[in-house]
Amino acid sequence: MHTDIGLARKAVARIVHEPRRAAASSPGVDLGCVLRHALAARTRQRRRDVVLLLLLLVIVITLPFTQGVSLFLGLLVAWVIVAAELVSVHYGVVSRKLKRENFDPRQSPRPPTARDAARLEAIELRDRGNVVVSSRFEPFVGHGETYRTWSFALNTGRAEAGKQVIPFTIHDLNAHISARVGALELPGMDVADVLLVNGADLLIGIDDRTRAEVLRNLGGPPGAQVSDALLRELREDGKGRARPYLAVRVTGWSGELVITMFLRCALLSGRDIAFIEGSNCLLPPVREKYRTVDRLLDSPTFRQWCRLVGEAGARTPVLLVRAPFALLRDLFAPLERHRAQRRQERSIRMRTFDYGSKFSLREEASDRFFHRYFQSLDRELYAKTIEHRVLDALVQFLEDHNIDSSDLIQRQTTIYNSGLFAGRDISIKRSSVRAGGGGLLRNSQPVRQR
Repeated sequence: MHTDIGLARKAVARIVHEPRRAAASSPGVDLGCVLRHALAARTRQRRRDVVLLLLLLVIVITLPFTQGVSLFLGLLVAWVIVAAELVSVHYGVVSRKLKRENFDPRQSPRPPTARDAARLEAIELRDRGNVVVSSRFEPFVGHGETYRTWSFALNTGRAEAGKQVIPFTIHDLNAHISARVGALELPGMDVADVLLVNGADLLIGIDDRTRAEVLRNLGGPPGAQVSDALLRELREDGKGRARPYLAVRVTGWSGELVITMFLRCALLSGRDIAFIEGSNCLLPPVREKYRTVDRLLDSPTFRQWCRLVGEAGARTPVLLVRAPFALLRDLFAPLERHRAQRRQERSIRMRTFDYGSKFSLREEASDRFFHRYFQSLDRELYAKTIEHRVLDALVQFLEDHNIDSSDLIQRQTTIYNSGLFAGRDISIKRSSVRAGGGGLLRNSQPVRQR
């Protein structure tokens, strides 16, 4: 936030200053703390722009009388200002307060206004909630790229030879899988029921019972938490636009690698068919330029000081010319936000407003490459371990209820090269292909295995 002002401005504009939209969860990140630093960085940059604007005015006024001397001196003074800010940011803020050994989230800067403070408090509550409201085609906003999806159907009405099927509910199946997967105790593992819904369906599309819990106030953001009773009702329905999923999250490498598997079970055709679907999402490590904080010394060496001064010299002319435009943009930003809120109010009255989130701070800061070979292996380790446990739990559940599991067991004998069990009626919509060094992730074309 302090070294990439573009990211800080985007985070403030698309999260903090969008009070009616949901804020995407950022697994492994204290979102409220990061946004406080984004607001502080933006305030500091604004003060620098004010000083540069005053300097630019002095240069323009005195230039006709000094035969270019004021321009040279003005650029020199601006260079000193920009260099002083760069050194202060890297060694007065980042190195002194944000390195591993001395970082304390409780010491994060206070928001500049009471409105920002209230918005951040609401965002922190949402980040710990069980509702994900998305504006994207895929409902897993905030959890990274969906690099693998799969689904299959099971005949749960066919009993084992000489036995009768023991009746069960979808809640029994969901609780059994949750308990078996949770027993894995992978590092940083969390298993929870979450509700996924598209923000465009909150006004028209979902039932009144769900809307009453998710959208308590039409003029505010969606709620962060729904009751277990609602999750049970929607799980029994299985066909609504708001759908409960079992989210299995594994956070490894100190938050650098986050794997989330979204699993849903539904009973169809008079409870004789069980439909199982899973989607694996990946949050790769953050970009290398955001990881330099832990390599900073308490004070710069001569070479580092020269590098920062040289960088300041390259940026000074651009920042000096951009200062008035940046300040004008900040000056008119409240008016533009007010107009945007008025447009959103009209959309709400017309029942066309989308409350969902399109922007995720953790996704925006993510790299497209793994930084270590073992990270790519651990991604497969976590994902395949969870998938194996899910299949084993399904087999055990079927056998405990006297349901013929031979079809599912037979499918387990074939392992697809992406790590999924494949066989009849199993659809693999997407898989990952590693191309080039560093583990670059790409999506392959949809593949159906029969």
